[in-house]
Amino acid sequence: MYGLEAISAYNGWAMAITGPLIVMSGLIILSIIISQLHKLVAIFDKKAKQTTEPPVKSGVKSKDEISVPKILPNDILETAKIYQMLIDKLEQPFELSDLYQVAEQNNFPHPILTVSRLRDAGTLIREGEGLFIWNG
Repeated sequence: MYGLEAISAYNGWAMAITGPLIVMSGLIILSIIISQLHKLVAIFDKKAKQTTEPPVKSGVKSKDEISVPKILPNDILETAKIYQMLIDKLEQPFELSDLYQVAEQNNFPHPILTVSRLRDAGTLIREGEGLFIWNG
C-alpha cells in the first residue's frame, strides 16, 4: 500500500495536523512568556530596591552643600550668581559634563537647560576642544 491510501490507513492525516499544531502552540507560549518577562524583572527589581534602604541624612548641612532654590530665577544673571558657587568647585577650564555632574549632585533643577542658557548669554565661553571657561 502506497500514497494516499497508506497515509489514511495509518492516521497520517492526524499526525500531519498534530505536529504543526504542537510546534505552533509551543511558539505561542514562548512568545507570551517573552512578552511578559519585563513584569517579572520589575517584581525582582522592586524587591531589590526595598531591601537596600537609602542612607539617612542628618539635619546638619555640611559646608560643601549649597542651598539651591527649587526654581531658578528667570534672570540669567541671577542664575549665573547661583551657578558661580558650582564653578568655584571646578578647575578652569572645565568640561560641561563635570558641571552637569556637580549640578546634579547639588540638586540643581534642570542643569542641562540652565547651562545651555548660560552658554547663550556668554557666561560660559568655549575654550578649546570640549572645554569651557566661566565669564561671570
